[in-house]
Amino acid sequence: MLTRHSRRGLEVLEAAATLPLMLFLLTAIANLGFVVYAQQAVQNAANYGARMGSTAQDCRSCVAAGAAWSSIRQTGLQNAGVDVLAPGGVVGSTLKIRVSAQVPNLLGPLAALLGGSLGDPFQVSAEATFRAEGW
Repeated sequence: MLTRHSRRGLEVLEAAATLPLMLFLLTAIANLGFVVYAQQAVQNAANYGARMGSTAQDCRSCVAAGAAWSSIRQTGLQNAGVDVLAPGGVVGSTLKIRVSAQVPNLLGPLAALLGGSLGDPFQVSAEATFRAEGW
């Protein structure tokens, strides 16, 4: 029969065994949430930039890149970048924008404590294509 003292020791042992796993799982879930948020943010920035550029009358690629930059800056993502893949110069031509960013990997430091290596940040990117409008 277990005494009160041995039960308390068993409870501490169970907590010590499950706490690192629970912290790892909670961190993984939070990290997944950050990646999903970042993917949506870069997609929205690409769509916004391409749409603004497609309706501009002068320097469509300049307007598109500026709008995408202003949109992605508001999200607070690290190492964001905007690339104009197709400038959409004349009415009816294609304007294509790529927005990319990095999401810090929260599992890196935790995995290092456990002896693993997961330290690289996650890369997210999105592209949007619109036809240049004119009137």
